This record gives sequence, structure tokens and C-alpha cells, in this order.
Amino acid sequence: MERKALNSLGYMELAAFFVFGTFLLGLYYDIVWLQWVTAILFILPMAGVLRYPSRCKERQEPFVKARFAWSLITMFLYLGMGFGLLTIL
Repeated sequence: MERKALNSLGYMELAAFFVFGTFLLGLYYDIVWLQWVTAILFILPMAGVLRYPSRCKERQEPFVKARFAWSLITMFLYLGMGFGLLTIL
């Protein structure tokens, strides 16, 4: 079985990391428009992670609870770090 749903979860985690890194660049160089764009674009990987359970049902694949929990934890850690950096700076 190909496990496409699990692969898509990995891609969403990678996209979230890239968007968060770009957000950090916007903070470092004080580029306000880049901060806004990346904050809005962070919604897409978050939505992709939250769609993982329904993708598993659509594709009749096993639901990996640990991987889903880890994805949610990292997403909220990114949000917390971003909010913390904005309040510090």
C-alpha cells in the first residue's frame, strides 16, 4: 500500500517548516509584508494536517495517531514560537 495520506502529512509538515523559516527571515530583516504573507500562508499546512484523518478514511489507509499528534504539536509549537518572537521584538 502506498500510504499517500501519511506522505501528504509529511509534506504539510515540511511546508509548515518552510513557511515558518520564511517568517523568521521576515522578522530578522524587519520585512512587515513578508511577516503578514507567511502568517496567512501558515493556514494552508495547518489545514492539510487537520485533513489527515479524513484522507485516511478516503484512501482506506491506517490512521497513525502518533504521527498526527506529533504534527499537531509541531504546528502549535511553530505558532507559539512565532507569537513569542513577535512579542519580544
